[in-house]
Amino acid sequence: MATLGDLYGIAGEHLRAAAEALPSSADPAFRSAAALQLEQVIGRMQDRLEAGAEEAQSPVEVDLAAQLDRARGALRTARRLLSAEDGGMPLPNELTSAGQAVAAVGDLIESHRGPDQVPVSAYAYLLGTRAARGYVTRRTAELAWEAGRVAHALSSGVRDPGVEAAFTEARGCLDQGSVFGRTGTWDADEGIATFPLALPAEPVQASPSDPTREVTARLGEDCERLGRVAFETLHDRSGHRLSGSDLQQMSRWTGMARLLSGRVLLRIAEGHEDVAVASALKETAGALRGSAQAWQQAATAWHRVVDLADPRAHPRLPPPSYEIVRQGKVVRLPQVTPHPGAVVSHTVVVRVGQLLFGAHWKPEERPGEPRSRTAILADAGGEGRLAAALYRLPASGWQLAMAAPLAVRRAQGALVTDSVDHHPQRLPGEMRFHSVHPRQVENLIGAYTQVMTAEQAAAGALLNLAKHARTDVPRALLDAGAHRLLADQQGWARQRQENGPTARQRRVEAQRVQSPVRRPHGSRW
Repeated sequence: MATLGDLYGIAGEHLRAAAEALPSSADPAFRSAAALQLEQVIGRMQDRLEAGAEEAQSPVEVDLAAQLDRARGALRTARRLLSAEDGGMPLPNELTSAGQAVAAVGDLIESHRGPDQVPVSAYAYLLGTRAARGYVTRRTAELAWEAGRVAHALSSGVRDPGVEAAFTEARGCLDQGSVFGRTGTWDADEGIATFPLALPAEPVQASPSDPTREVTARLGEDCERLGRVAFETLHDRSGHRLSGSDLQQMSRWTGMARLLSGRVLLRIAEGHEDVAVASALKETAGALRGSAQAWQQAATAWHRVVDLADPRAHPRLPPPSYEIVRQGKVVRLPQVTPHPGAVVSHTVVVRVGQLLFGAHWKPEERPGEPRSRTAILADAGGEGRLAAALYRLPASGWQLAMAAPLAVRRAQGALVTDSVDHHPQRLPGEMRFHSVHPRQVENLIGAYTQVMTAEQAAAGALLNLAKHARTDVPRALLDAGAHRLLADQQGWARQRQENGPTARQRRVEAQRVQSPVRRPHGSRW
């Protein structure tokens, strides 16, 4: 999946190729059409530079935008002076491809905002920072330099002095804006280069036909989807909320994914020649094992708690009595569609298992013999790239663990339990289930707090492993900024929860605990 830095690099390569491919003996109609294409490319660069500014533009941005506008004006002048007759020469595809790459930059950035321009990921907020806009400005300045080479190639061999002067003016504006744009953005945030495309939360299932060499890339895409699920949960921007059953199943699958990831690293450590790297592999596997235990404890906390809105996960129920069956009062449990986040969590387990055991592995089957360390490293691209790919798991898991408490609070009104320790004294004896106790809710929230700590430790261990393997993980800089924003917003959300309507709802729920909870007649609950 191409990142923001990749798209800027692709656009620059196409502009460089276009400058080399332009013939010096081109006829006026060809130069006019090529100038129009170049003008459109520069226009997209200017639009991207001026879009999304949440604060006043810096002098560097203002100057670069003005120079791009002057260059477009000079190209329009050149086109007016050139003949409009069709010369029959095909236009260079490189200019078209460059324009498409610049447009893709805008599409990638805009994917982090919805139709109403509301952010759909934490990374959307990062683009409003000065350092992030500095990165966009610097890369635009680099494209302006390459566009200046194209303008110079268009002026080569021109006999009309007016046309030559117009192309030269366009090149001068592009060069001047480029130099000032690059020298004035020395403090640009390089982590923005890894800015990803915001994928929808809808899962993409793993298949036995998937090549194992693509597992790590698809794991990254799944982590992007889980990050979006966490953001939508934190801000309650999804029509499909996480239920108690979803959270329980996600916790189990996520814990299993961490265990399998640790086994992958232990497999790589077998017979490793470098003692330091082998030790780092084992330590990282231990950190992942700790994360798996934390997720499993979070899943265990749901053992005696059932979400009536989605009772897919529930304790074993006794069969209905003969009298209820005879009267036809048996109530079937509702069938609820799992949340996309739960499906993605299951898919992550399958992908890590494919990397370890082969493309045909399924979680329901016995593991069998793992693949050779040589095959795993070949598919992952080496130890460093494997650590960088697995790092994405705890990075997204940290976000999920942060969002889980809010999901628990929203589902609290429909949570019931059959815990003997929290059984109300006034509850009739025939009623097995009753409203969940506030202490159980706090127990669930505390479990996910422990998950956050364990995921941070696992992410740090994987970054340390990548360092031992001499591999940079620039995505970690982007995630660090996003995590800081999420932590700040979480503090604001907690304050709103204590002072807003949620506090009144909790008081109502506390009163419900003190009174009997009666279910419809004939219910199996």
